[in-house]
Amino acid sequence: MVDSLNSTVSVKFPYLDGSESTVLNRPSALDFARELLDYDVISFDVFDTLLLRPFAEPHHLFMVVGDKLDCVNFMSIRMKAEKEARDRAEVMKGNREVSIYDIYEFIEQKTGIQGQYGVQAEWQTELEVCYANPYMKDVFEILKSQNKKIIAISDMYLTKSMIVQMLDKAGFGGFFDVFVSSENNGSKQDHQLFKKALQKLGKDIRIVHVGENIESDIKSAQELGLAARYYNNVHKTGNQYRADGMSELIASTYSGIVNMHLHNGSKQYTPYYEYGFIYGGLYILGYCKWIHDYAKQNHIDKILFLSRDGDIYHKVFNFLNSDIYNEYVYWSRIANMKYTIEKNRYDFLNRMVKQKASGILKITIKCLLESLDLGEMVDLLSSYQLKEDDLIHKDNVKIIQSFFVENWQFVVKKLSEDDEIVKEYFQNLIQGCKKVAVVDVGWVGSGGAGIKYLIEDKWKLNCEVHSLVAGCRHSNHTGNLSQIMKKEIAVYIFSRMYNRNLYDIHSSTKHLNIYFELFTQACYPSFSGFKKTEDGYKLTFDVPEVENYKIIKQIHNGIFDFVKLYKKTFANYEYLFNISGYDAYMPFRMIIKDLRFIRKYFGELSFSRGVIADTENQTFETLTELMDQAGQ
Repeated sequence: MVDSLNSTVSVKFPYLDGSESTVLNRPSALDFARELLDYDVISFDVFDTLLLRPFAEPHHLFMVVGDKLDCVNFMSIRMKAEKEARDRAEVMKGNREVSIYDIYEFIEQKTGIQGQYGVQAEWQTELEVCYANPYMKDVFEILKSQNKKIIAISDMYLTKSMIVQMLDKAGFGGFFDVFVSSENNGSKQDHQLFKKALQKLGKDIRIVHVGENIESDIKSAQELGLAARYYNNVHKTGNQYRADGMSELIASTYSGIVNMHLHNGSKQYTPYYEYGFIYGGLYILGYCKWIHDYAKQNHIDKILFLSRDGDIYHKVFNFLNSDIYNEYVYWSRIANMKYTIEKNRYDFLNRMVKQKASGILKITIKCLLESLDLGEMVDLLSSYQLKEDDLIHKDNVKIIQSFFVENWQFVVKKLSEDDEIVKEYFQNLIQGCKKVAVVDVGWVGSGGAGIKYLIEDKWKLNCEVHSLVAGCRHSNHTGNLSQIMKKEIAVYIFSRMYNRNLYDIHSSTKHLNIYFELFTQACYPSFSGFKKTEDGYKLTFDVPEVENYKIIKQIHNGIFDFVKLYKKTFANYEYLFNISGYDAYMPFRMIIKDLRFIRKYFGELSFSRGVIADTENQTFETLTELMDQAGQ
């Protein structure tokens, strides 16, 4: 597959050898702390060791500061100002150590932004988004419990007071002292900060320093005779596996969250959890925020999340929001086809016959008829030289389609018997609503279109139906295109008219819909329809794919943890939740660059293909079988 994205960006690939969180294989926090207990004093680097920034690169924080200061191109201005401040310090003092106040003198000169105001804006941003490294927090607490003397040493332009406040807020309280380069005219790199610490601590004590920089934390400490322990930088470790081609700020916040969570060392995760966390979390978060914004802008009274893909959307949406009514709705492709049968003959013949013939695992004509509650038609088969035990295959597709067409009135009448039940179900859902939005993953918007037809045209319930999908994929579905143009379908990630390069990428490889829907599977079977009962009706379902549920739960846990961590970290920055559909797709684009990961860890997932609640006659296809068929 040709990837047009890689023509303008550096090529990176996902980690394929298992769980990315195992790359560093750090010792446990307890084992790491035990090594340090042999020393009289334990010294820690601060940033990227005790405190973690949720950005791929430290200077990306300046993009957020620039927004606060309403200053265009602030990141570049801030970086140049720091260099100029250090250049001046080298001339004036003989070293390159500066404070944040020195830096903002230059910024004030260049931009007119009042220096003190700029300093406060930057420091408050650091205070809000930096948080305790959970691994080092455990190490720190173990050392404190043993009454160890602990110091911090940081090459940093922030003041000692600022850093102490940040450490306290993160739960790192009780340091013997904190040494900062901005107030000591010296750094770890030139040994001066270490010497300052030794002067205060006294002679004949055993000191070990822990840090993430090989030169300043490890080599410099060792050159003075101090012991040193290296802590791999989480971002340098993780950035090589992060998606490329994203917009700069969202790429940084996304990468920052993933790197910190997976590589801090506090826990290792399964490949299934990481599939959700790394490749699905940003998409689900962004889509749910987009759905919320769409509902607000279009005055939607209620959002209907369609099963089964809507399960994780529904949960994440309600975690993020509490101001829009919403409900999880049982619906499916098979239900949509059955209950809009009078206007969907082509869809019926295509899905129920032609697609069954192209599957790896075949089903009998009898199984198909029973799955559709059309078992009475078995007696008519002989007139078409068909037998109930005949498998559906390419050689008898046209005959079976003719069988349905010539008995179409019976098919419609039979499948319309539950119309009043379906109507009652939706009347209860939309009661009092003038506008509802139907949410699905995609791909041609048939679910939303079907519900729109029922509510607006067939039942005339005086309610406007909007259809929202993550992606729209159907190269020849002209009706689908017109619905997008008429704004009856709104698309988050791609369609033939929006983010066309993503559409082309997604359409160029078989089964990408299935790999994408791994994020939104649910731990219960697909909905198949309604059945009358003595006291009303009941919901009926396909055969449960129980063997998949353990994996699905782990994927969802990963997605939910990403959303929770992102929300907690950037709670004060609402605009950082405005994740474009393009950016949301890029992590998935990363993992499908090489399908070995999908094959290795998801190959044994099985999917029901008979659409019948009968375990004896049901058939399943594994993902490996589908990939083999596609030559992947």
